[in-house]
Amino acid sequence: MILYWYFTHKFMSSFIRVFLIIGLLIFFVDTMENIRSLSSSNITLVKAIALASTRSPSFIREAMPIIVMLAGLIFCVGLARTNEFVISRAAGVSSLKALGFPILTAFLIGLVSILFLNPLVATFSTYYDSLKNNYLGRPDKTVTVNENGFWMRQKTEVGYIVITADKATQNGNSLRDVTMIEFDQNNKAINRIEASTATLSNDEWVLIRTKKWDLSASEDNPEASSVKKSIIRVPTTITSEQILEGYPKPETVVIWDLPKFIKAMDDAGFSSRRHRVHFQMELARPILFAAMLIIGAVFTLKNARLGNLGISVLMALLCGFSLHFFQNLAKTLGEAGEIPIFFAAWAPPLAALLTALALFLHLEDG
Repeated sequence: MILYWYFTHKFMSSFIRVFLIIGLLIFFVDTMENIRSLSSSNITLVKAIALASTRSPSFIREAMPIIVMLAGLIFCVGLARTNEFVISRAAGVSSLKALGFPILTAFLIGLVSILFLNPLVATFSTYYDSLKNNYLGRPDKTVTVNENGFWMRQKTEVGYIVITADKATQNGNSLRDVTMIEFDQNNKAINRIEASTATLSNDEWVLIRTKKWDLSASEDNPEASSVKKSIIRVPTTITSEQILEGYPKPETVVIWDLPKFIKAMDDAGFSSRRHRVHFQMELARPILFAAMLIIGAVFTLKNARLGNLGISVLMALLCGFSLHFFQNLAKTLGEAGEIPIFFAAWAPPLAALLTALALFLHLEDG
């Protein structure tokens, strides 16, 4: 048991070093990129650092599989150079058995990534958008989609209109059960319109089967002066693309809120395929991390003892980056609907894990 804990300690030491180095590198590069890309907006170093602090966690999260692979590579190369694996095998402990605890540790790192890093990234990603808009003097997004439906805001000549709807169809071009409340410049409600449907056409909302209340009148009962019309046209600057982009990106939703959010999107008439793929890929991360560790180990044990360390490290890196590439490719195909969601999320890590284990057993004769 002491041997297993010793190997686990060495792997965790390698992981922490690689994590800190890559994390600091990502933070530094992102800070420089913020200064370069936002130089026309007179962004200061302090603001660039603040933006990098809120966006770097998302980049680190994306790099976590590579970090685990590099940590496993460094860990196994160190054991191969000191012949500690040879000694453990001479003591009757197979290489795969000796790596059992480090593999379990990589799996647990994946769980920690789901339970703690995912909510952190979701919170920081949302804060990053707000912070960037604040620094650049841009308004927040016009359209918001949540479990309560759609909430939109558009400017008018006398103030603004708040639009709410329960569902959307035709890729956001048609809304169901719509309510529009018009406000003046003093934030006082002056009109209210309810419609069964609202269709976006030629820079205007075409409201069908409507009822309008004049809230600016001095009467105490607006219902008495309400008017029913079959069609009302309301000019707008909102586009269907803005409506489609209104719901949060999958990365900005905490993982345990995703199932409820996916159901809300389905009920609202939007495609939740991107969010479903993201949810399944998050659940598959522990298996991916375990596969990355085995990939880092499989090429650097036996071959290193034969003097081919450089080629072995290169092969491990190529396999690790290839797995990362194929996983992103599967994600893209899954989001596009070309392959099933479960296959897009689980096939790459499971295939990599089984292949790496088979190759490990073949090379090590464990």
